[in-house]
Amino acid sequence: MTLARDLARPYPTVRVDDDAQEAARLLVRERLPALLVLDQLECPYAIVPAVQLLGALVPEYDCQDLLPAMIGDRFDEDVRGVLSGRPVADWLPRHRVTPGLVGPEESPSEVAALMARKDCPVVAVIERDGGAVTLLGAITGDVLLEHFIGGP
Repeated sequence: MTLARDLARPYPTVRVDDDAQEAARLLVRERLPALLVLDQLECPYAIVPAVQLLGALVPEYDCQDLLPAMIGDRFDEDVRGVLSGRPVADWLPRHRVTPGLVGPEESPSEVAALMARKDCPVVAVIERDGGAVTLLGAITGDVLLEHFIGGP
């Protein structure tokens, strides 16, 4: 029987006090579906899907009223400036999405249900030992789909 621990993979993380621009670069470089943000105690704190990060980068623009061609270079420069020199905690959405957390013994169907309920592409697999939490890895939607329907 396959369990969450069997599907968990190492997953890059950032901390709330890490540089926001470097965190965004990690998301791009690793082609991650979301950033998994840890608190100062290394516990999963937030999950920021890439599309949510885009929304955080452009809050002052009404994207429906502006034509991308009219925005041009000024928009690009403004967006770059939003992240520069700021910690990850500064650009977490007001209503942060807490990461889905599962124990290593959860079944794939339980993981899938949590992922669907939270509408989030990543679930963290953790182990608790008293008050301590250890991140074992994460399960992404593509890994879970591959488990259910097979490989390419």
